[in-house]
Amino acid sequence: MTRLSEIEGHIASMSELFDIVGAMRAMAGMRMQEAQRALPGVRRYADAVATAIAASLLLLEPARPAGRAARQRRALVLCAAEHGFVGGFNERLYETAEAVREPDDVLFILGSRGGTLAAERQKPATWTQPMATRCAAVPDAVHRLSTELYRRIAQDGLVRVEVIHARYRQGGASTVERRALLPLDTAALQARRPRQAPLHNLQPAALSERLLEEYVFALLTEAAVESIASENAARFAAMESAHDNVARRLDGLRHDAREARQSETTMELIELATAGKALDSRHA
Repeated sequence: MTRLSEIEGHIASMSELFDIVGAMRAMAGMRMQEAQRALPGVRRYADAVATAIAASLLLLEPARPAGRAARQRRALVLCAAEHGFVGGFNERLYETAEAVREPDDVLFILGSRGGTLAAERQKPATWTQPMATRCAAVPDAVHRLSTELYRRIAQDGLVRVEVIHARYRQGGASTVERRALLPLDTAALQARRPRQAPLHNLQPAALSERLLEEYVFALLTEAAVESIASENAARFAAMESAHDNVARRLDGLRHDAREARQSETTMELIELATAGKALDSRHA
């Protein structure tokens, strides 16, 4: 095989890689934008449920001040990546969780890559499920998570729940957010309380419980959508860098191919000229 044919083979392979990387970059950008468009609606819904909870507090008797209790068991919910090519995305999230994780904490991980990372660190999660890769699949993923979460709360006596996820910052690196979900911070809802109690058909306790479940669901949905946006932003950055590297490599190979083609052409001309001289000398 000549040098030119070898270079052309490399160009063909590199061109295929260039197309694949470009497609992955485009897909990551599309899903990042999709998640960003969904976030305002998710936040408005969570805000509406929080306002409803604040109104429902007027229907309930004031809670008695609790005495000083021992440390309450906690669940940490980690929203990690489902697929690769995201740089240190999962490592930053996992290290944040490990920095606050206590021996008796229960770790829930959405995202196969995060679950694999925890297992590799020999501190596997109590529960792991795939993360939704698109916003349309988030409600199902969060439903599975919340079902298991409430089961563990009833079974293991969990009292506190916190979620850890990445938040995308346009024009900058994503940040890692840690947010308390349970117990509900009723003090923060006081400013939302209306002057009059709302009309209701359910018993106040049942109404408050359903609203609380819906609020936790809304906050987990927001965290998952934020995670999708951040995961795809990290993948887009990685594919952008890879795309540029492959493009530079292709330019180099094409330059080498031009030189090799010119060299082969020159050699062919020299061979033809040499052969012509040999024929002339025979006829002389």
